[in-house]
Amino acid sequence: MERNIEWFRDEIAPVLLGYEIIYSYFEKGDFGSLNQVEFNSPKLGGNIDFWGLNWLGVLLWNYEEKKELINVLLEPNEELSKEKTLSDLLNFLKA
Repeated sequence: MERNIEWFRDEIAPVLLGYEIIYSYFEKGDFGSLNQVEFNSPKLGGNIDFWGLNWLGVLLWNYEEKKELINVLLEPNEELSKEKTLSDLLNFLKA
């Protein structure tokens, strides 16, 4: 299954109760067009960058502990790492 902004809207956004979610689109970026989703709650915040050239960026910050939980930029060929990162992200967000 391709992980993209539509996947986020369908699979992740519905479980993010108590989060503010902001969707942005930028036509020209470092790795093609960019669909970005930002999400914030009192405890956790971050963003996912879905790049047009199939790069994936994920940042997750714990506001309470003042520490970074995830900060990766994955290349198009790193499909297993993408799946693991998104799974880890979802686990943090659901906890």
